[in-house]
Amino acid sequence: MKVLQQSSTLRARFNEKINAKKSAQRQEVNQVLGNNLFGQLGSFVYEFQQVKNQFQGNMGEWGISAIMQAFPDTWVMFNNALIPTNNSGDLTEIDHLIIGLKGIFLLEIKTWKGSFTAYQDKWKRREGNSWVAISNSPTSQSAYHQKMFSRWINSVVPNLPDTSVYAPVVFPIAKWLGINNCSVPVFHGVPALLQTMVSCPQCLTEREVQLIAEAVANYKIPENTAPIPKPKLVKRQNDHI
Repeated sequence: MKVLQQSSTLRARFNEKINAKKSAQRQEVNQVLGNNLFGQLGSFVYEFQQVKNQFQGNMGEWGISAIMQAFPDTWVMFNNALIPTNNSGDLTEIDHLIIGLKGIFLLEIKTWKGSFTAYQDKWKRREGNSWVAISNSPTSQSAYHQKMFSRWINSVVPNLPDTSVYAPVVFPIAKWLGINNCSVPVFHGVPALLQTMVSCPQCLTEREVQLIAEAVANYKIPENTAPIPKPKLVKRQNDHI
């Protein structure tokens, strides 16, 4: 499988927004806890959690990347792919974007440990003898990626099959999963994902794979992304007879 990359400029634009968001969250923690010892401790805990999440994510994604090398060179993969969500320059990130004759796969990797259950995209995790709700739904996020990518890629490469874009969520190291009636497929472990990908029917041509890969690799944020100003109201003068 070929591993391609997007431009460093696109990544820099995305990182700017992410860093701005993190800075705002850090300031919010400081405002709540104050600038005393508790505030410093809260900031440390926040930074530690960010590093921990990044480390776990990198480990899970590295495992997927290593296994995907077994696919033929007709397949293409982007790690941490950035795709547009609208016409204003906003981007969203996909852990692994894989393109092959059997379709386009937007993989959402969750290196969560423990036991989890989900019904209609509402997730809970087990804590002791209780089930605690999870605010960020992995399947809702992946379904959003699927919607955004499908809308964008069909505007660039028209007439693609309606069922060519898959957005599965993969839990490589979870202890137990109970999934029912979610909007996208969920896989417990990488082997189950690979088996499904291999069994998918061929739906794309080699030319379509090439065009899709080029569109992702060469994507640039449109220059005119500033919001259109609202028209000024013109006060109408009364006519005198």
